[in-house]
Amino acid sequence: MGKLLLLLVVLVVAVAIGAVANYQRNAGLDADAHLPRPYAGISTPDLTKMIQAYQAQIDRAKKRVAAEPTGASAIDRQGDSDVEGKAQAFAGFQRQNERWKEQRGEVMEYEAELKKLMFEKSIRDRHLDDPSYVFKQRLLTF
Repeated sequence: MGKLLLLLVVLVVAVAIGAVANYQRNAGLDADAHLPRPYAGISTPDLTKMIQAYQAQIDRAKKRVAAEPTGASAIDRQGDSDVEGKAQAFAGFQRQNERWKEQRGEVMEYEAELKKLMFEKSIRDRHLDDPSYVFKQRLLTF
């Protein structure tokens, strides 16, 4: 009886050590859940709507900045001796280029926010926001 009890205790300790080792080995499964999540407090349906809205905004904004401004044609239309006209055409091109760069910057900002929203969605799709699910996954994944 004593040997059987000792065997049972050794078996329980071995299973516990194996479970702890497996849990620690699978720590990478929920590594994303520990990163900053600015949209964690938003409900899933609202998150989906925000993703769609940002995607539509990005598509509209990309159409506005699809073609880079070119000032060579306006400058070339000026006569070779019309330095003032060339300077004004160049200044007009510079203003147009600055507006284009600002609009392109807005597109990049929208894309950065969309990336954050998609990251939050991926966490929810993988159920990493549910601690009991994460615990079971880390414990039972071999």
